[in-house]
Parts: sequence; C-alpha cells; structure tokens
Amino acid sequence: MSTTLTASAEAPDLASRIGRLTGVIGQDHYPSGDRAALRRWAPGQRIPLAFYRLWLRHLGDELPREAETEAWMALAWGIATCGRDCHNPRRPWGRALAESEFAEGRLERLLSAPEDVRVDLFMSAVRFLAAKGEAFDWGEAAQFLLTQDATKRDSLNRRIAAAYYRYLPTQTQ
Repeated sequence: MSTTLTASAEAPDLASRIGRLTGVIGQDHYPSGDRAALRRWAPGQRIPLAFYRLWLRHLGDELPREAETEAWMALAWGIATCGRDCHNPRRPWGRALAESEFAEGRLERLLSAPEDVRVDLFMSAVRFLAAKGEAFDWGEAAQFLLTQDATKRDSLNRRIAAAYYRYLPTQTQ
C-alpha cells in the first residue's frame, strides 16, 4: 500500500471539484443518457465515455491519474445514483450513515476494507443512503476513496466513526 496521499486527495481544490461534480450531474440540462451511463457502471467494467466527457468538459483539462480513475468513477456513479441535492458539505458522511440507521457491522467492514473491496463496500453504503434520500458531504466520501496514506486513512476513519457514534440514535447504541 502506498504511504502517500494521491494527488487528488491532497489537492486543496478537492471540495471544489466535488461541488462542481455534484452541481453538473444534478443540473436539469445534464444529459439523461450520460447520467444513466454513470449509474449503470460497476467496478471491473470499462469506464463509460460519459465519465470522460463529464471530467474533461467540467472538471479540468487533464484526466485523473489512471490509479484514481476508478475512485473518481465511483464518486460520479454515486452522485448520479443519489440524484439532485445529494451533496451537503455541512453533514458528515458518518452522521448520514448513523441517522439512516446504517448497521454498525457494515460500517466496520467499510472502514476496515482492504483496497480491493473498498469501492464495492462504498457503493453498497451509497445505495443504502440513496434509498433513504440522504444527503451528505461527498468531499469526505472522496477523501475516503482517494486517500492512500495509512495514517491519514486512520485519521479519516476516526472522523467518520466519531460522527457515526455522535449521531447514532440512542435506541440502537
């Protein structure tokens, strides 16, 4: 496992990229065919052209590093799946999981997931939140997928878990 953050996870503009991504995909005039192509994607499949079109037209001149492409695609998939107004930068991801009654065991598996299943478990959590119509901070979700440094991942996992337990309904604790 790498001991550094990927360039995208370190970039000070991660929050602005996520804001832009959620804004573009959520627009009424964003092509419904592109949105559907993003939603149909699954890990292991080829990245749809809709992702490259989205990235190059709205997020920058350079595509994400090849090693980051699947993580960014998973983020685009999630935003397309959750729909308009899914991004709330003031609501931590852990809080959204807790308040929607995401199981503690599932959270533990998600936060301790090895690299090869992290995207799959992330997508499962996003499907759960989408079904409940929950908005959350997609910037935190992006950090979860893009951070490679073990120490920084531990710190992020701690922050997600703290928000989860802070907002977990008392009857389930």
